Amino acid sequence: MDPLASLVDWIALYGALGLFAAGLAERLVPALPSYGMLVAIGMAAVGDSWSLPTAFIMTTCGSVFASVALFLVVRAVGQDLSAKLLYGSGRLLGLPSRRIDKMLTSFRARDRSLSLIAQIIPTVRLVAPLAAALVHLDAWRFATGTLLGIALWNGLFLAAGYTAAQSIPDLNASALAIKFLLLVLAVETLSVLVWRLLGRTTWRTAWRRTSSKDQAC
Repeated sequence: MDPLASLVDWIALYGALGLFAAGLAERLVPALPSYGMLVAIGMAAVGDSWSLPTAFIMTTCGSVFASVALFLVVRAVGQDLSAKLLYGSGRLLGLPSRRIDKMLTSFRARDRSLSLIAQIIPTVRLVAPLAAALVHLDAWRFATGTLLGIALWNGLFLAAGYTAAQSIPDLNASALAIKFLLLVLAVETLSVLVWRLLGRTTWRTAWRRTSSKDQAC
């Protein structure tokens, strides 16, 4: 039994529109394993379900559209509700409040670069639009950073699935996804360490600026 292959068969029924919908779903349905779905879609490109460039473009467009739409909606509902949505979503995804606080601080200091980096950190990428909206990031900066980050994330897993299917015929997509899960967990651990390092650097910079202002006064 290969659940991911069955999902790809459903996506293939709708062609490019199905790929776009898959990109939307991976941002709006946290239970859907993004990496696994993208690997399976990349594998299907070998079987002529679609070309690899088409899969990359349509899934990326769907994911970016969902992220930007969520960013704009959350920014429009107001500060209080935005904060409740962010911290509530964080709890559901296992993100502690301290980590969310550091993410907000980092976004304020490095808006575009953090928009990009957030999209390649497995759990953080799902709440990044909420955090960006809460700190009132510039929409264009958020969109460009998010586009680059999603393109990197999608391209990596699509290419991995495509390469694996070419190298090993009749490969089970779900079995391959489990192997990638272990890789994703390792990457997430490393990403958290990098995120914390960036957060500490941001806090130190802010503290130094505050100290300099106090001394000047």
